Amino acid sequence: MADKNESGGSGKAVEPAPPRQGFLTWITKAPQFFAEVRQEGAKVTWPTIAETRVTTIAVFIMILLSIVFFALVDFALSNVVKFVLGLV
Repeated sequence: MADKNESGGSGKAVEPAPPRQGFLTWITKAPQFFAEVRQEGAKVTWPTIAETRVTTIAVFIMILLSIVFFALVDFALSNVVKFVLGLV
């Protein structure tokens, strides 16, 4: 056990948190932040109207399928519970 230090810890030093920046510092950095956001937004490959339409239709179809599935499961489980409890 010669590898452990005397305090019994792992030996890693904990660095203190950096000091918080003031409001004025945040305000002065805002234009640079928004310029970087604009640069990153220009790199994005945006979907076309056709891609958006197809994806939206696919989402609505999946929602409808989910509604039907959960309605059937709910109906089946409620009938099983009613049968088990003798309410039928």
